[in-house]
Amino acid sequence: MMDDKMLDGSMTMMVMMCAIMCIGTLILVLVLGATVYVVVRLLMMKSRVVDRPLMMLKERYVRGEINDDEYLRMRKVINDEK
Repeated sequence: MMDDKMLDGSMTMMVMMCAIMCIGTLILVLVLGATVYVVVRLLMMKSRVVDRPLMMLKERYVRGEINDDEYLRMRKVINDEK
């Protein structure tokens, strides 16, 4: 039969293993979260940069600085560059 010292040692070992698994899981979640955050930020920045010329063109059109034909022609050029 097992004596009390072996039981205490086994229990301590199980607690340590559980703690290590929890810490490992926490680290994994943090790394995955940081990766998702970085990817989303990069995609958002890319879409802002790409859409900025079109947004500026729309603003000029709304302010009346360019007419329909100019707007359509410039929008086609911007969309062809993407």
